[in-house]
Amino acid sequence: MQLFLPGSSTHPIVVFDLKQGFLRIDGMSNMQHAQLFYKEVGDWLVKHKSHIRPGTELVLRLLYLNSGSQKALYQLFLTIAREGLPIGVTLVLSKRLGNEDTVELLSQICKLVGLPCCVREESGEAKAAF
Repeated sequence: MQLFLPGSSTHPIVVFDLKQGFLRIDGMSNMQHAQLFYKEVGDWLVKHKSHIRPGTELVLRLLYLNSGSQKALYQLFLTIAREGLPIGVTLVLSKRLGNEDTVELLSQICKLVGLPCCVREESGEAKAAF
């Protein structure tokens, strides 16, 4: 089971491979119709939930979020939590690219909806767990 959505200057790239246990969203999230974009991602996860192995990580390396993307990611995280999907969130902190505020916001959203979440600096190990 795979999902690939190409990235652009306003859309993050989405690469999901459930056989490999690999879920990644990477890039800018500055799109006009973020609700539709992230709803497609959430619907795909729910549709394939029987193939999601326990301990699967959703790795997000997002450099910027507009307000629509913030709301849409809240809904995506809420869907993961409500559906009981065995997914933890890893937020990649890139000081070089300056995404500290984005990581902080997403970690608060994880905490709010009850998803396991950790922050990992781009170069390596987990920095903090929530």
